Amino acid sequence: MLTQIISKFEKNPDDKILNIQLKVINTDIKGLMHGQKNNIKPIGYLVISTSNQKGLSEIYIATYISNAVQSLVDFLSFKFSGKSISEFGKLYDSFNIPFVSRDGIFRAIMGCLESAFLDLLAKRAEVPLYKLFVDQMNKSKIYASGGSVIMSSSQILDELDYVNQSEFDGYKMRVGYYDWNEDMKRVHALRDQKIKCMVDAISGTRLPPWSLDDATEKVKFLEDCNVYWLEEPLSPSQLSEMAELQNSTSLHIAAGEAYSGVGEYELLMNIGNIDVIQFDACHSGGFSVCMQTHNSAKKLSKKTAIHVWGSIVAVNTNYHLSLALNELDFFEVPLIELGINRNIFEDVGFMDRRNQILDLPGIGIDAEKVLDLENSKNFENIYEW
Repeated sequence: MLTQIISKFEKNPDDKILNIQLKVINTDIKGLMHGQKNNIKPIGYLVISTSNQKGLSEIYIATYISNAVQSLVDFLSFKFSGKSISEFGKLYDSFNIPFVSRDGIFRAIMGCLESAFLDLLAKRAEVPLYKLFVDQMNKSKIYASGGSVIMSSSQILDELDYVNQSEFDGYKMRVGYYDWNEDMKRVHALRDQKIKCMVDAISGTRLPPWSLDDATEKVKFLEDCNVYWLEEPLSPSQLSEMAELQNSTSLHIAAGEAYSGVGEYELLMNIGNIDVIQFDACHSGGFSVCMQTHNSAKKLSKKTAIHVWGSIVAVNTNYHLSLALNELDFFEVPLIELGINRNIFEDVGFMDRRNQILDLPGIGIDAEKVLDLENSKNFENIYEW
């Protein structure tokens, strides 16, 4: 894929890659969010540079294991620095062997490198990133992702008022922090909504996750509450149990954000056999893995959704991915307010920003603004449950 895009859009393929950098910055969080100490979230950015341009992407796992990510980025910078743009695709593909990066952490990092490289190419070609793949943009439903596990029912209703006024197509809330009796009161707020409403059980990060018996019992209530899909009701490793749960309910079961690489998604689709497959350019393995997963899911008549849970860089990157995909069903926009967003782009919500960024090259964000920010220290062990 990369070699074809380079040949089509790159005017100076002999230009050299100078380096690849990881930038980790602690950002403050406005509003209610559980799981980050002192309402601080580390954000990791990957920047790839040539002599006259820089490409930018966001890397989710840097929130949790920044030091480990740094060592791998240093290795990638060593391998790619000094190589020409025309050589990038072949060298990138050379890592796609079973013992290196088919799935897992390294694949997630390689995917972010791919996204940053695509941003670089699009900026050099002076086109929005999605135009590297399609001439006419595709559009999907956009849902607002909020409903923190620590929000009360009244706070969820207030957030829903904002969502409806902002013309989102759906809304997602989280459960699992309170006991189920309290969560039922919170979910009940969704019952009378006209938009599609989703519930995320966050069993990929919440310990202990629900068992199959727990989830089977709970879906009976969710079916009566206007819930469109139940996300991550089980541990991501319980593929057979996911299939069993999907077969037992009229709800759509959704999952995928915890996976990286085509192999893991093939297992999710063929063994997990759930209705909604989620992927993310900032974790799943970049545009190539997401596109292949989307196409495979559609052949199996499954719905697809792009997961997003990061800063404006992650939102913009995945939005361009959504525009490049035909028949994508849903695109997620997080409602969390991160202080870093104000430092790298004007402070406007996504629904007001989405048309503006389509007039800008790449993902619409200047990588220099990220590089100019000060590196954070003591970013490890900030996550908690």
